[in-house]
Amino acid sequence: MTYLIKTSEPTDEPISLAQAQLHLRLDTEGSPASHPDDTLVDMMITTSREMVEKDTGLTLPVTEYQCKSTPVDDKVSLQTYPVTSVESVTYEDEDEVIQSVSVSDYYVDNFQRPSVLVFRRNVPTKDVTVSFTAGYTDNDSPNPFPMPKILKNAMLLMIGNLYENRQSVGSYESYTKDMNYEYAVQKERINIGL
Repeated sequence: MTYLIKTSEPTDEPISLAQAQLHLRLDTEGSPASHPDDTLVDMMITTSREMVEKDTGLTLPVTEYQCKSTPVDDKVSLQTYPVTSVESVTYEDEDEVIQSVSVSDYYVDNFQRPSVLVFRRNVPTKDVTVSFTAGYTDNDSPNPFPMPKILKNAMLLMIGNLYENRQSVGSYESYTKDMNYEYAVQKERINIGL
């Protein structure tokens, strides 16, 4: 069994408030530009990102995680993509003492989706705990993992859908996701049983 826990929330969203306002065609006023629905739109930006992450299995902005799993064939699936760094790999030995795995004993394979931690040698036989950072690096230079535009477009489509349908749905109406959104996330979905 593999467990993935988010240990910190992202500090930046892939879509700015100004980009969402432009997409929604909101008339802004003042300097800095603002609209009465800005708080609502900010919330929808976060909601749309969380929906895209859930529907694809990807991590969009840089986020910290902890994954606990037993290695299979000298590998541990990290259950998301892309992994940008590994802070630590630990396990309990036979005496129930926490041991650290040397950085030279493993590497991260980002050519697979989801990313995989591969042991070179000294593979633990019990569960390992991997603390790592994942997410697209649009704000970094150099930018090793630029976010695909299709994911930003999926977020914008969802923000528009949420904004236009922000009232509760009646008992005889059903809510469906936009077909373009579904197409976008299906193209980027990783194989984690979704």
